Amino acid sequence: MKAKETILNNIKKELYLSNDDSVHFFNCVKGYIKAVKENRMICNIEHVSNSGMSRYITFKYLEKSNYDKKKYNLLNTYFIFKSLGYRYNKKHEAFYISGCGMDMVFHTNYSNIHSFKRFGFLTEKECEKLSQNTPTII
Repeated sequence: MKAKETILNNIKKELYLSNDDSVHFFNCVKGYIKAVKENRMICNIEHVSNSGMSRYITFKYLEKSNYDKKKYNLLNTYFIFKSLGYRYNKKHEAFYISGCGMDMVFHTNYSNIHSFKRFGFLTEKECEKLSQNTPTII
Protein backbone atom coordinates (compact mmCIF):
# COMPACT_ATOMS: atom_id res chain seq x y z
CA MET A 1 0.00 0.00 0.00
CA LYS A 2 1.27 3.45 -0.84
CA ALA A 3 1.52 6.16 1.79
CA LYS A 4 -1.82 7.26 3.22
CA GLU A 5 -1.31 10.85 1.99
CA THR A 6 -0.72 9.66 -1.58
CA ILE A 7 -3.87 7.54 -1.50
CA LEU A 8 -5.93 10.39 -0.04
CA ASN A 9 -4.65 12.73 -2.79
CA ASN A 10 -5.60 10.15 -5.46
CA ILE A 11 -9.08 9.84 -3.93
CA LYS A 12 -9.61 13.61 -3.81
CA LYS A 13 -8.37 14.05 -7.37
CA GLU A 14 -10.47 11.28 -8.91
CA LEU A 15 -13.62 11.24 -6.77
CA TYR A 16 -13.72 14.92 -5.74
CA LEU A 17 -14.39 14.09 -2.07
CA SER A 18 -13.79 16.51 0.81
CA ASN A 19 -11.04 15.84 3.37
CA ASP A 20 -13.40 14.15 5.85
CA ASP A 21 -15.09 12.10 3.12
CA SER A 22 -11.70 11.03 1.74
CA VAL A 23 -10.58 9.79 5.15
CA HIS A 24 -13.90 7.96 5.61
CA PHE A 25 -13.56 6.42 2.14
CA PHE A 26 -9.99 5.34 2.99
CA ASN A 27 -11.17 3.57 6.16
CA CYS A 28 -14.16 1.95 4.41
CA VAL A 29 -11.97 0.60 1.62
CA LYS A 30 -9.49 -0.84 4.13
CA GLY A 31 -12.41 -2.71 5.75
CA TYR A 32 -13.70 -3.86 2.34
CA ILE A 33 -10.28 -5.21 1.32
CA LYS A 34 -9.80 -6.97 4.65
CA ALA A 35 -13.25 -8.58 4.37
CA VAL A 36 -12.52 -9.81 0.83
CA LYS A 37 -9.13 -11.21 1.96
CA GLU A 38 -10.78 -13.08 4.82
CA ASN A 39 -13.78 -14.23 2.71
CA ARG A 40 -16.23 -12.31 4.92
CA MET A 41 -17.79 -10.29 2.10
CA ILE A 42 -21.36 -11.21 1.25
CA CYS A 43 -23.61 -10.02 -1.55
CA ASN A 44 -27.36 -9.88 -1.53
CA ILE A 45 -29.10 -9.70 -4.90
CA GLU A 46 -32.16 -7.65 -3.99
CA HIS A 47 -33.89 -7.72 -7.38
CA VAL A 48 -33.31 -8.94 -10.94
CA SER A 49 -35.07 -7.18 -13.80
CA ASN A 50 -37.65 -9.11 -15.86
CA SER A 51 -35.29 -9.16 -18.83
CA GLY A 52 -32.38 -10.39 -16.68
CA MET A 53 -30.22 -7.57 -18.05
CA SER A 54 -29.75 -5.81 -14.71
CA ARG A 55 -29.93 -6.39 -11.00
CA TYR A 56 -29.86 -4.51 -7.73
CA ILE A 57 -27.25 -5.69 -5.26
CA THR A 58 -25.75 -4.83 -1.88
CA PHE A 59 -22.37 -5.83 -0.50
CA LYS A 60 -22.00 -6.27 3.28
CA TYR A 61 -19.52 -7.80 5.68
CA LEU A 62 -19.25 -8.84 9.31
CA GLU A 63 -16.75 -7.24 11.65
CA LYS A 64 -16.09 -7.88 15.32
CA SER A 65 -17.56 -5.27 17.62
CA ASN A 66 -15.10 -2.88 19.26
CA TYR A 67 -17.09 -3.03 22.49
CA ASP A 68 -17.95 -6.71 22.85
CA LYS A 69 -15.59 -9.23 21.22
CA LYS A 70 -18.33 -11.89 21.25
CA LYS A 71 -20.57 -9.80 18.97
CA TYR A 72 -20.33 -8.81 15.32
CA ASN A 73 -21.54 -5.80 13.37
CA LEU A 74 -22.94 -6.09 9.86
CA LEU A 75 -21.40 -3.25 7.85
CA ASN A 76 -22.59 -2.12 4.44
CA THR A 77 -20.54 -0.69 1.62
CA TYR A 78 -22.98 2.09 0.67
CA PHE A 79 -20.40 4.90 0.91
CA ILE A 80 -17.85 3.04 -1.23
CA PHE A 81 -20.34 2.20 -3.97
CA LYS A 82 -21.83 5.71 -3.95
CA SER A 83 -18.35 7.27 -4.13
CA LEU A 84 -17.36 5.01 -7.04
CA GLY A 85 -20.40 6.22 -9.01
CA TYR A 86 -22.81 3.30 -8.72
CA ARG A 87 -26.47 4.30 -8.99
CA TYR A 88 -28.53 3.77 -5.83
CA ASN A 89 -32.18 2.72 -6.01
CA LYS A 90 -34.30 3.69 -2.98
CA LYS A 91 -37.11 1.28 -3.83
CA HIS A 92 -34.84 -1.78 -3.67
CA GLU A 93 -32.34 -0.19 -1.25
CA ALA A 94 -29.51 -1.46 -3.44
CA PHE A 95 -27.15 -0.47 -6.24
CA TYR A 96 -27.98 -0.91 -9.92
CA ILE A 97 -25.66 -3.22 -11.86
CA SER A 98 -26.27 -3.75 -15.55
CA GLY A 99 -25.13 -6.68 -17.63
CA CYS A 100 -25.76 -10.35 -18.19
CA GLY A 101 -23.98 -13.39 -19.52
CA MET A 102 -21.49 -13.48 -16.66
CA ASP A 103 -21.38 -13.47 -12.89
CA MET A 104 -22.17 -9.81 -12.16
CA VAL A 105 -21.26 -10.15 -8.46
CA PHE A 106 -17.79 -11.33 -9.52
CA HIS A 107 -17.56 -8.52 -12.07
CA THR A 108 -18.58 -5.87 -9.52
CA ASN A 109 -16.01 -7.03 -6.97
CA TYR A 110 -13.39 -7.33 -9.73
CA SER A 111 -14.06 -3.74 -10.83
CA ASN A 112 -13.96 -2.43 -7.26
CA ILE A 113 -10.67 -4.17 -6.46
CA HIS A 114 -9.09 -2.75 -9.63
CA SER A 115 -10.33 0.73 -8.67
CA PHE A 116 -8.69 0.32 -5.26
CA LYS A 117 -5.43 -0.71 -6.97
CA ARG A 118 -5.60 2.42 -9.11
CA PHE A 119 -5.93 4.55 -5.97
CA GLY A 120 -2.88 2.83 -4.45
CA PHE A 121 -4.48 0.57 -1.83
CA LEU A 122 -3.18 -2.63 -3.43
CA THR A 123 -0.13 -3.90 -5.28
CA GLU A 124 -0.49 -5.65 -8.65
CA LYS A 125 -0.04 -9.05 -7.01
CA GLU A 126 -2.64 -8.36 -4.30
CA CYS A 127 -5.04 -7.04 -6.94
CA GLU A 128 -4.71 -10.19 -9.05
CA LYS A 129 -5.46 -12.41 -6.07
CA LEU A 130 -8.30 -10.40 -4.48
CA SER A 131 -10.08 -9.65 -7.76
CA GLN A 132 -10.68 -13.41 -8.13
CA ASN A 133 -12.44 -13.71 -4.73
CA THR A 134 -16.15 -13.71 -5.42
CA PRO A 135 -18.22 -12.64 -2.41
CA THR A 136 -20.65 -15.16 -1.00
CA ILE A 137 -24.10 -14.64 -2.50
CA ILE A 138 -27.15 -14.84 -0.22
